[in-house]
Amino acid sequence: MTYDEIMSALLQAYEAHPEMDVEQIIAQVAQKLGASEKSLGNIKESIALLDKMQEMKMSLDAAHDKRDSTKKWILSETARMTESRTDDEKAQFVTTMNKTVDRWVEESLKGVELKQKED
Repeated sequence: MTYDEIMSALLQAYEAHPEMDVEQIIAQVAQKLGASEKSLGNIKESIALLDKMQEMKMSLDAAHDKRDSTKKWILSETARMTESRTDDEKAQFVTTMNKTVDRWVEESLKGVELKQKED
């Protein structure tokens, strides 16, 4: 059973029973599909990540409602995430962010190059 198949089954179960708690749906689908503990852990991590992304989007929307720029929001979130960190941890955070941005730019440029070739 692939990750995509498990996530699709979860979505179908949720659509069929929106009143159920997410944890119940996960347990039910995992049992039905015979998902391993590792798969179950990955599913829970994915859902937690999706929840965090939703929280961040709501936070960004709230900042925009206050007429704050995206740049100001990003700087504020970065400061919040690094405020209790050591200098080494802050440096690692910045390095990781830079690598992530560089990778995103590279992938974005590949998409532009592919589109230009198609045109």
